[in-house]
Amino acid sequence: MNDLATRLVKAPLKIEFSKIDNNYDTFKMEFDLLSQNNDDPIGLWLKNIRARGKVVDENEPLLQLLVELHRKIDILNARLSNETKEYIKLDSSHNLDSVGHNILVFRDDCLDIGEHYYSRLDIAVFPIRKMPIFFESFTKNQAKIILMHSRDIIDFDGYIASKERANIREEKLKNKN
Repeated sequence: MNDLATRLVKAPLKIEFSKIDNNYDTFKMEFDLLSQNNDDPIGLWLKNIRARGKVVDENEPLLQLLVELHRKIDILNARLSNETKEYIKLDSSHNLDSVGHNILVFRDDCLDIGEHYYSRLDIAVFPIRKMPIFFESFTKNQAKIILMHSRDIIDFDGYIASKERANIREEKLKNKN
């Protein structure tokens, strides 16, 4: 089985992207800044607590919810203070049709074959965040993911598995009717 073989699931997600060209260092810096905790003090605190073995598994969901609530308060505070997160302006914004483990399928033919791209994907995972992704196109509307943060890979794969389960449930309901 080649590394591009995967089941695809429908996922109408918004993605912004640009060709890398000579901007790799700039894109890589944003990629690193968007890592799981670099600009999030409460996330860094939680990571340090885990590293010291202080979080018990049964408290994890509650703690995660509290951390997310704290993040939401920080966002509201930033909005009230007219502070906004600055992202690199990317050239294109499109919708995906489907995703697979390592694969992005765009709704439109918007890619140049063999080109490398940097992107930010808006995806409904917990906590909600922008996932930075480097990918390489192998058709005009399909690309292989070549770099993601490890936490984003886990959440992206979990999103795909969740969509697959939802599709199976939907098919079972259709077959019953």
